[in-house]
Amino acid sequence: MTSRAVSRTCEDIDEATLSYAEIKAVATGNPRIKEKMQLENDVQRLKVLKSSYDRQHYALEDNIMIHFPKKITEAQVRLTCMREDIAAAEAAFMTEPDFSITVGNKRYTERAEGGSAVMEAACECEKKETIHAGKYRCFELYLEKDAFGNKSMILRGRTDHRTDLSSSPVGNMVRLENVVEGMKQIAKDLEIKIEQYQRDMEQSEQEYGKPFQQEEELAEKLARLNELNAELDLENRTVQDMVPAEDIIPGNDRAAEPGTKPGTKQRGR
Repeated sequence: MTSRAVSRTCEDIDEATLSYAEIKAVATGNPRIKEKMQLENDVQRLKVLKSSYDRQHYALEDNIMIHFPKKITEAQVRLTCMREDIAAAEAAFMTEPDFSITVGNKRYTERAEGGSAVMEAACECEKKETIHAGKYRCFELYLEKDAFGNKSMILRGRTDHRTDLSSSPVGNMVRLENVVEGMKQIAKDLEIKIEQYQRDMEQSEQEYGKPFQQEEELAEKLARLNELNAELDLENRTVQDMVPAEDIIPGNDRAAEPGTKPGTKQRGR
């Protein structure tokens, strides 16, 4: 390390030195200085904990007021629509249990023919476009092509039920049947999801109601620290009044240390 670096480091340290009264208090074993240093560390630690508590508190408030109510409402609306579509599908199946699909104005009772007609209709669909293709059971049938050219079939009742369009005519008809049969499982999953959202919101409400456990400790330590600072400041002014004027460093409230000239800083040794 060069002498210049040493000098720079010592100057920085000198700027952060204690006041004359505090130095004297440390040298004489003043317990208030030790208490003050410990309190400052404790207060800093408690403030970090309080800041973390506040952030979590705001997040819990958002969960209670916005996030979970929105999720619950959306799931409940979808569940209601799903139940209505299930009931409509079951009624349609009781009326006509055999396979049939209408594409355009033509009705097909064979899966291969109906699947081929759906695939031909899908060829007319442009990117980012959704077209009405016909009807399957009690649902309106729509075909959609996204920006990447991927095609989907949509059964629309009270809500939309989507599945990908494959390259197999018969396979596509089986996919439509699976969509209808899978509605009951989706409804069950929605019920479970709503219950979970409600439990999560209740847990958030319980956590939100908990106060910051170290609030009283932080207030007590802050009050004591302010009290100590006031006492040490008063002592510092008293000591300054007792120090001869020629020993006071101009522009500074610290007295010159013994053996140094007034107005100079102690250099590193």
